[in-house]
Amino acid sequence: MTDLPRLLLIADGFASGRGSGPHAQTPERVRKLAAVAVAAGVRWVMLRDHEADAPTFLRAAARLTERLRDMRSGVRITINTRADVARRLRADLHVGTRGPEVAEAVRLGREFGGLVGVSAHSAREVTEAEQAGADYATVSPVYRTATHPEAEPAGLNLIRQSAEAAPGFPILALGGLTPSRVEACLDAGAHGVAVLSAILDAHRPTRAVEQFLSALAGAAAS
Repeated sequence: MTDLPRLLLIADGFASGRGSGPHAQTPERVRKLAAVAVAAGVRWVMLRDHEADAPTFLRAAARLTERLRDMRSGVRITINTRADVARRLRADLHVGTRGPEVAEAVRLGREFGGLVGVSAHSAREVTEAEQAGADYATVSPVYRTATHPEAEPAGLNLIRQSAEAAPGFPILALGGLTPSRVEACLDAGAHGVAVLSAILDAHRPTRAVEQFLSALAGAAAS
């Protein structure tokens, strides 16, 4: 999909909070940062919260989705894992080890007109996602990430191999992304990048968004 935005913000913990200790973020803070990012130019937000119970997730997702759609016409909202919420909010759906199988997610997504994305960690998984009818895949971890510090980064080869295995299928690089790493990811074959900590933990989140968008525009034009 050539009209798929190149920057995806993953609003992790938007319903129950994010992290622990002195640097923990309340769910209200995560939702505020998602709104700040959309105001700064982000056109695609994934709502992810594996810790929230179903009622809490739905309530927070409904409110934040309405807020973001009011802020920016055409903003894409993707729900991670929870197909029932995606259907109810007429949003996109993203699945991985959690949630329905890819083929079932695609069937559900087609019912309410949403895109379906898949979390992949190998070229084989990317190929399987494409063959099952998914619209895009995130590939991770490309670089070492604070979100999953135990995961060994796969490097740019993961992007290259995935792009070669599924030519023309949109791939988003995920894991340890910074604006300075955007060009290398696009050169390796990624359509764009998915970002979490680099925006949510940024001292100046608006500036972080601007830097990502500038890097993506420059790399895409070169």
